[in-house]
Amino acid sequence: MQIKSGKSEKEVQQLLLKSVQYLERYMYLILFNSYLHLEKKNSWQRSFTTWMQQVAARAGVYDLLNQLGFSEFENLRDTPLARLRCRWRDHCEPPDYGCF
Repeated sequence: MQIKSGKSEKEVQQLLLKSVQYLERYMYLILFNSYLHLEKKNSWQRSFTTWMQQVAARAGVYDLLNQLGFSEFENLRDTPLARLRCRWRDHCEPPDYGCF
């Protein structure tokens, strides 16, 4: 709702970034919960990082995380915020939306 009522393009982009980052964090919480439940029987012999590489990556999680966004507001193929690399850059300064 706030994105639709943004006063400037900069404000809209900052709200969009914040929303996508919250969505990404939520997905990681779901993944971590899955890790805890699935690895409990093996006493967590694998780390979460290893589990992500061996289990989640094979399920296509990184593809989902690398195409994350809100299609109502943008074309996910054209927006750099959909890509993990761009979302995790230092955004203290005005965002560079031309990330590769």
